[in-house]
Amino acid sequence: MASPRAPQQAQWLWPVSLALPVAAALLAFAAALTGAAWLPVAAGVAALVGMLALLALRSDQQAVRQALTSRERAAQQRENEFQNHLQQRNSQWNNHLATRAAALDEAVRHLVEERIPAVRTDSAVPAPFQSNALDEDAAVALEHVLDAVAEAAKEDRERQESLRLAVIALARRVQTSAHRIQETVSLMAERHAGNPDVLEASMQVDHAAAQQGRHAQSLAVLCGEWPGQQWPKPLALVDVVRAAASRIVAYKRVEVSGDPDTAAAAKVVEPLIHLVAELLANATQSSPPATSVLVAVRNVQRGAVIEIDDGGVGMDEHHLEQAREIVSGRRPVGVGDVGEIPQTGLAVIGHYVRRHGFLADLLPSPYGGVRAVVLVPSEVVETLEPVPLPPPARTRTPVPEQDSPEPRSLDTGDLLPRRRSRRGEAPPDEPRGAATTGTGPGTGPNTGATPEQAGAWMAAFFDQDADTDPGDDPER
Repeated sequence: MASPRAPQQAQWLWPVSLALPVAAALLAFAAALTGAAWLPVAAGVAALVGMLALLALRSDQQAVRQALTSRERAAQQRENEFQNHLQQRNSQWNNHLATRAAALDEAVRHLVEERIPAVRTDSAVPAPFQSNALDEDAAVALEHVLDAVAEAAKEDRERQESLRLAVIALARRVQTSAHRIQETVSLMAERHAGNPDVLEASMQVDHAAAQQGRHAQSLAVLCGEWPGQQWPKPLALVDVVRAAASRIVAYKRVEVSGDPDTAAAAKVVEPLIHLVAELLANATQSSPPATSVLVAVRNVQRGAVIEIDDGGVGMDEHHLEQAREIVSGRRPVGVGDVGEIPQTGLAVIGHYVRRHGFLADLLPSPYGGVRAVVLVPSEVVETLEPVPLPPPARTRTPVPEQDSPEPRSLDTGDLLPRRRSRRGEAPPDEPRGAATTGTGPGTGPNTGATPEQAGAWMAAFFDQDADTDPGDDPER
């Protein structure tokens, strides 16, 4: 590197290098005028000194130029080193920020996907995400978010539980009211056993109360409660279908066939009746009013199957797949998910499937509509003992006597029918086909019977209901 004194030397070398050539020129001119011998020598010396000064000045300029070049190179090197250092610092900072962002993203994902759902379901909350790259302030902020969600979830659970209890209480009140209506109309039918209009009206009221109770029962089931009714004895599956038909509007369109000795265990009778009633309600609503809904009960290796076919227009693949997910229990639906226009039937079926181990599925029906298949597991399927045939009724023929012209009274025991179920089944004295063409309220023992015979038949019906449990077979 050039000496710092070089610029100072350059300050006096420039005047000297300019003055000496001028002085040599003047001496040479003076020597020419005067003819003095020493003046040319002096002029030559002055010129020589000027040349030396110019050479020294040029050397100093080169030294200065080299010094400037060296300084520029040093400055450029320092600038390059600074840029490299700056880039390294930026790269390190960017890597640090990326690591912190990745750790924060992972912590947020862990919070949203694992910790918050656990808080909302009131289950064990996983530990927070641990990472050295996670900023402490961010970790504290995430914990505050979790605490806020936990508080909101607690309040929401309290509101949901209050709502659930209120809905259950209202549903139980409606069920109780429906049962009281049925008891009241039964007593009224007993008092007016000889009035066919009263009997018909009472049966209609009883049927409407049964539908009301079914809707209330659906709400209770969707809220996680039990149906609210219990059966002490097994019930034949054909009678289960008939009892279910008595709880829908178009009960007369249901036709059931199958083995009368295959029965469901007492603990699943009421859930199975409710399940089949919802399927029958959907089948009758989705098919033309003039068509019948065919129900078949069959024994299979894994238990018993109830098949329900309707003659409607069916369902497209998308809606059919959604319905299959619900009835199979794969997609739980609560009371808050039934929509503004409540559709509780399929949701209730899904609840019973998950709770009692039934298998339910929906398929295209060969009759053009939808086929609903319900598998009752063998664990809850029983076989009833055959019902012994009753002895033939004795009918005494009136024989006129000589002293008494009045005929003897007839034995009217064969006028009172015996029923195999509480509602919806034709009496044994009717042809078997009559039991499958019309089930439920309003089916009389004999369409051509007199009002007195109809009254006696209804009196026997209600007497039987008062002494036996619903669905029990007095003969069995």
